[in-house]
Amino acid sequence: RFIAALWVTFFHLGFPLTFSITDRSSLIYKIIGATIDCFFCGPAAVIVFFVISGFCIHFPYRNERNKLNILSFIISRYIRILTPLLICIGLVNSFGMNYDTVGRLVGWSIECELIYYSLYPIILLVGRKFSWLNFVMISFPIILIIVLPRNPTAMMYPSFGLFWNALLGLPCWLLGCMLAEQWTPSNKTSKIIKYIWRIVIIILSMLTFSLMLHAQIGFPWTLNIFALAAFFWLKNELNHNKENCFSILEWAGKWSYSLYMMHGPVAILYNRVLGFQDHESLNYTHWLIRLLIVLVSSYIFYLVFEKPSHKFARYISHNIKSINNAVSLKFNKRNS
Repeated sequence: RFIAALWVTFFHLGFPLTFSITDRSSLIYKIIGATIDCFFCGPAAVIVFFVISGFCIHFPYRNERNKLNILSFIISRYIRILTPLLICIGLVNSFGMNYDTVGRLVGWSIECELIYYSLYPIILLVGRKFSWLNFVMISFPIILIIVLPRNPTAMMYPSFGLFWNALLGLPCWLLGCMLAEQWTPSNKTSKIIKYIWRIVIIILSMLTFSLMLHAQIGFPWTLNIFALAAFFWLKNELNHNKENCFSILEWAGKWSYSLYMMHGPVAILYNRVLGFQDHESLNYTHWLIRLLIVLVSSYIFYLVFEKPSHKFARYISHNIKSINNAVSLKFNKRNS
């Protein structure tokens, strides 16, 4: 999650090396420059988030292990997502910036997530009844056929309006659910296979970016296919052994949502305070200082707002479940 959030951050804020390759006179410089330009593909990272989100939401209910308490689930998910988002929007507005802040608040994907959470009880029923593989295989082509003709020349993924954007991204989210369904504690992948998949996924994300820039083939046509590769990549990344995990990245992943929301507004605020234009290429020193401020601000936002919202969501969820259990127990006793 942190790597994906960082990828989106670099996509929006730029990366120093991309500023230095300005000479595109020779073929070799054109290739190097184009490669660097496409390296950080933020839209592809958002699709990775969709797959991860589907995995995390469905993981507790995989293989019918747990019964879904709909009220508890919906309320807790909305509290966890909406509380930090609304606070972020309030801070953004207080500094005179727009909600989407030049597209950097990536609010469209968060809105799609809320739709998926709302539909999850129905999605869960369908997945269990018809199997998750069938659900994905049927929805994938049908949704593409329905959505893409609405704006076939669209370059950006969120080009169809909230409902149709959410529908377009739904198969990517369902892939995460299927990934959770297929997970087993015995999953083991060699380091070589993992590194191969990491290289493959970066190359494919760069390819989607390059096709958009140079062939005018928009992200809506390529990113759902990329999601299939992301599914197999993440499947090979899953590791039951904590000892083989990167503890720093795992820690940073806890506040990746805050980084996802805050990187754009904080970067723009930095630019305006120091008199830079929003899209101006900064030198290495200013770029690094701005990045550090973005990371620190995002972590502080997590500690002050996001983390408490998670705790409050768990508290509310636990109390709703306790009340439901008590009511059910009383009802059963009365009937017996």
